[in-house]
Amino acid sequence: MGIINDIAVDLGLRKKKKEIEVPSGLLVDDILDEARAKKGLLGEAVVSPALIDQRTSINPVTLEGQSEIIYNVWLYRSAKWHWNVYKADEFIAVTPAAPPAFVPLMSQKERLEGRIKSGMASAAQAVADYELLKHDLRKYRDILDFFKKAENESDEHVLRSLFVDRVDAYTGEGYSMITMAKRWPTIISDFIRMPTKLDSPEEIMKEVKVSKAEAVVLRTKNELYKEWKKLFFPDVKERYARIRNLLQSRERSIDQYREWLKPIVSLYKQIREQEEIQVPSANLHNPLVFANTPQGYVYAKLWMYKPIMPEEMAKPIILQGQGYELDPYDDWVKKKCKILEKKYNVRIYHDKADMKKRENKEGHNPYYIVARDFIKKIRMTGARDKKGEILGAHPGPIFDERFAYYAFVDIDYECQYKKGSSGPMVMEDQYFHIYPFILSKNVMLLFHMEMAVKEKAFDREVEELIGLSKVEKGFLKSIEDEFKKEEEAVRRLESLFKFKKKTVKTGESFGGWLKGMFMPLRYYFLKPGPYEHTVRERINKTFGDYFGPQVAELNELIKETCYRLSGVGP
Repeated sequence: MGIINDIAVDLGLRKKKKEIEVPSGLLVDDILDEARAKKGLLGEAVVSPALIDQRTSINPVTLEGQSEIIYNVWLYRSAKWHWNVYKADEFIAVTPAAPPAFVPLMSQKERLEGRIKSGMASAAQAVADYELLKHDLRKYRDILDFFKKAENESDEHVLRSLFVDRVDAYTGEGYSMITMAKRWPTIISDFIRMPTKLDSPEEIMKEVKVSKAEAVVLRTKNELYKEWKKLFFPDVKERYARIRNLLQSRERSIDQYREWLKPIVSLYKQIREQEEIQVPSANLHNPLVFANTPQGYVYAKLWMYKPIMPEEMAKPIILQGQGYELDPYDDWVKKKCKILEKKYNVRIYHDKADMKKRENKEGHNPYYIVARDFIKKIRMTGARDKKGEILGAHPGPIFDERFAYYAFVDIDYECQYKKGSSGPMVMEDQYFHIYPFILSKNVMLLFHMEMAVKEKAFDREVEELIGLSKVEKGFLKSIEDEFKKEEEAVRRLESLFKFKKKTVKTGESFGGWLKGMFMPLRYYFLKPGPYEHTVRERINKTFGDYFGPQVAELNELIKETCYRLSGVGP
């Protein structure tokens, strides 16, 4: 398939696809960093970062166990204030001398690793046993087919040759027909073609056209053959039934072993260390990290968001005949979804029709999401695409299409656990790095889609590691699709040779020239997108004034909890 594509590109029959750049971390982080550098992304999508005075870093330093109290109070109170909270990423870092808080975790990781190794060994042995049993089953199935053919068609050639190879050949030198071939070269072929019903040497001499001495030997071998067939046939049926039962049992045990491993591997993969994500030398030159000091820290990226709409005087609670004018799954989101597909190796289909079309073209991928179905899954309960009666302003859960903009807070959370190398004192150093943003709903949808795709990629990683039958069937289907696509690609290339015309190439070049000339000018005459593109006039003075106090509440809540724990506050 790749060779055919290269030929088509070289001949000018097909344009070479532009390589998609994949970020090393989350796509969300790249979008937020780009917005910070450009002081906002506006028009097609809104990613408007708050000014420097809204960015906050809060650093509570507490005694052992108090950092979790601060975090839990802050988290549960935020939920009461209608903030949705996501944990987008998490990892840990531990020095060689782990602090007390990390000792149970690292011990549990070692135990999980041991259980995974033993479970994988059991699954591998079960697969080996399964393959051996399957080989034996095929062998006895063939023998049963030979018996069936002999009964239905009165053709015993195969059974007789089986008797010669597997029974008579082991009777010893001078007694087997193989050794008798020195005296009678055609004795084996004579035995195979002689009818079983012949009982006397005279009949054999007349029917097979052999000497009397050979006829006597053939009669003896024929009697042995009939006795062997009478004893062997019931034994074959019994063995076939027994092996088939064992095969089904072993096949079931393979899947069961892997299913038992699934939660264990999932728990193990959730304990991610910094060196697994970054380079092994991440803390090599860090002056705060020493090998002899019990120290470790937890890092998490948290997202807090909720729909935002500036208050309006006399706005009705119920709106009649209103619908959702802006589709969140627009061209900007579709373009970014291609990056997600390449990064996580998870398909993103627009709808069921697109899913069917792409599977016919690109093959089957068991890990996918359908964008339209995903939106229905996360949207507000009871929401409809058609216009009708809807609530005017009350925010719904997860994703609410009635709101065009969202208040979004990107939080880098760190908690360092430090213990002196010789002393009982344990200190917990906590950081909340808070970065507020205003996002349009298409950006918010993309963030949700990256989390969903990341979950699918995690499931695939776990299932591929333990080798579930789902993954095996996916490989089998991809191999079958590969041969179909090769044939289809050859036919397509032949059609391109037949129907290529110069006018098509001329039209494409002229269209490309027009696009390159007028696209940069559209920003001077047209609004760049359906969302706000004026920061000072609209975003800062409307959404910013409403959003700022809500972020300040989150900051003050952390400080207030710290004061209460220290005994200073009320």
